[in-house]
Amino acid sequence: MNLDLKDRTFLVTAASRGLGFSVAKSLMNEGAEVIICGRTEESLKRATKALGTSAHYYVTDLSKKEDVVKLVRNIADESDQIDGLFVNAGGPPPGTFSNLSDDDWKKAIDLTLMSAVWLTREALPLLKMSNSPSILYSTSISVKQPIDNLLLSNAIRPAVIGMMRTLASELAPYNIRVNAICPGYISTERTEQLMAASESGVENINAKIPLGRMGTPEEFGPVCAFLLSPVASYIHGAILLVDGGLYQGMM
Repeated sequence: MNLDLKDRTFLVTAASRGLGFSVAKSLMNEGAEVIICGRTEESLKRATKALGTSAHYYVTDLSKKEDVVKLVRNIADESDQIDGLFVNAGGPPPGTFSNLSDDDWKKAIDLTLMSAVWLTREALPLLKMSNSPSILYSTSISVKQPIDNLLLSNAIRPAVIGMMRTLASELAPYNIRVNAICPGYISTERTEQLMAASESGVENINAKIPLGRMGTPEEFGPVCAFLLSPVASYIHGAILLVDGGLYQGMM
């Protein structure tokens, strides 16, 4: 399928590795130009080298408003529009209610919720210049089903969904589509870290997934590329699970 992404420009955040990198790669495989960001220049250099000449990077800490503002202003200096925004910021650390401090909560809110707010606000003028603009928020299956030992994610990620659902109405007059994608257990470095911090082994996790295995970044990225593309022009305000059937609720 031709996703009509050739010569379109996308900002993919937290994309030096993991799920963000898989999305950037999938977009570039369809002919798009991709701008990525992350906190470490060395890892960004490796990522852009692996992606190819149509990839560019900016060092950005998404938990800091001034970094996000600078990121988008730098992009605006080079281009008068972007065609899509993949909002991704990794995830807050594990922990239970009794061992999380106020500072932990504040940092998680800035990383998970406010980064999405800042990125959306700053990118809107550039998105409005596109003939097929879209925003895709990367959240987690935790917005549907709480995950043990991930209180911060369970509590804060649903706020991103609430914002997305509201923006679906507010941004519709500008033809800016907004959606959210909710990965389950995808085999990444973060997933390995989370499992190491819990008592859940790979076998226990796989036993809960109807497909019997974790997903791969290569299975996740193309789905996001489709949702960001003009081909998905009537998908708006949607929440899509990519979890191998793990979530079995009716809604």
